[in-house]
Amino acid sequence: MNNPKINFLNPFEKKPRREKGAFSRILFYPLIFLGIFILIFSIQIILSGDSVINNLEKINIFQNFGFSLSKDQLLKGESDDRINILLLGMGGEGHPGPYLTDTILLLSLKPSENKASLISIPRDLSVPIPGYGWRKINEANHFGEMKNPDSGSQSAADVIGNVFDIPIHYYIRLDFSGFENLINELGGLNIYVENSFTDNQFPTDNYGFQTVSFSQGWQNMDGRTALNYARSRHGTNNESSDFARSKRQQQVLRAIKDKALSFTTFLSYRKISALMDLYKNHVSTNLNVWEIFKLVKLAKKVKPENITNLVLQDGPDGPLYATNINGAYLLLPKDMSFFKLQQMVKYVFEPATASEAKKVERIKIEVQNGTRIEGLAYRTYLSLKDNGYEVVKFGNAQKQSYQKTVIYDLTAGQKNAALENLKNKFDADVLSENLETIPHSANIDFLIILGQNQQGLTKLE
Repeated sequence: MNNPKINFLNPFEKKPRREKGAFSRILFYPLIFLGIFILIFSIQIILSGDSVINNLEKINIFQNFGFSLSKDQLLKGESDDRINILLLGMGGEGHPGPYLTDTILLLSLKPSENKASLISIPRDLSVPIPGYGWRKINEANHFGEMKNPDSGSQSAADVIGNVFDIPIHYYIRLDFSGFENLINELGGLNIYVENSFTDNQFPTDNYGFQTVSFSQGWQNMDGRTALNYARSRHGTNNESSDFARSKRQQQVLRAIKDKALSFTTFLSYRKISALMDLYKNHVSTNLNVWEIFKLVKLAKKVKPENITNLVLQDGPDGPLYATNINGAYLLLPKDMSFFKLQQMVKYVFEPATASEAKKVERIKIEVQNGTRIEGLAYRTYLSLKDNGYEVVKFGNAQKQSYQKTVIYDLTAGQKNAALENLKNKFDADVLSENLETIPHSANIDFLIILGQNQQGLTKLE
């Protein structure tokens, strides 16, 4: 049976008389917002007391809407035992770069074992974005919005799914203004700060730093203060760890849940209407109503010890390295084919398998100089080697009249992510003609013949 379409744009449309169950419907709308909001910030949704789902079941909300959560209804990815949800946080209107998603998390659920993983993707990771070349990953949502309003979330999901070679089943995007406004509409939150701390490296809206501090004891926090409290990463007094930050976020979530589900909130037409406006203006998702609540139910079963946290980072043991290109700070994969990153994400629930996968042979390339630019093949060889490729041979092509770089794919389409990366990096054409007339090494993945458009290439950034 098809789920009825909910009119989020005007849920409070006047009727000649109140229909049976109308009050339950009014309760339903803010709970949808809360379910989405809580999924974004933590999979440990409710740590104490009744959950959102239990409250809905008590008021018989699903039956009032004519549908129920059936065990036969499967979420996308559930039949493969892995549900991937992209969680995006952006500044929103009124912030510099409002559509830059500076919070990018990949939440995966493994229902058969009640496990979850949360992978933090750095905003400065440089990736190929179709039509724009290599850009920061946090720009994918921005470019999507500029091209077609309200399509940014899907654009980001497409780019990230392609980079990591996994299906992105769902996306949820919330801006920081929505977080702040939600708390402000609820009249602020009473939070007990267990440890005093100061953070001198808290980010500003213009990518600078500011100092925020909190004193021990009860505090009534408005939206901005609660957001700072939940986001702080560099606090003193042992408040800089992911564990401490997670604990603070859980405090905020519990306080939001208690305030939002309070009796006074549901008696206030103004507050309910305001929550609906927040949903319309600050949340973007492709989740249906029943999918939201099934995800919440699945997340409830995940115990803290069964949550894997993975941060993609640079450093000696990380898969990325930091660089500065034209004044911009960027992170690039040490293996420019993104192979290691893909294996880490694919086998996040089986880290031993991921470790074995890292030993797989690197992408093999031959580079030929199809121009009269002296030393072009050698400089390209050095750059590719530094970025994790195995260049088995480099030298001159039979002809030195190539105007544009071309890439021949000898993998029969088996390494599309690597091919896309190379294509964007070199601004190259991909050809599939017979290579019998072009001498090349055996057992390579790609043959790159450099063209005149590589003029001035000194380093493959």
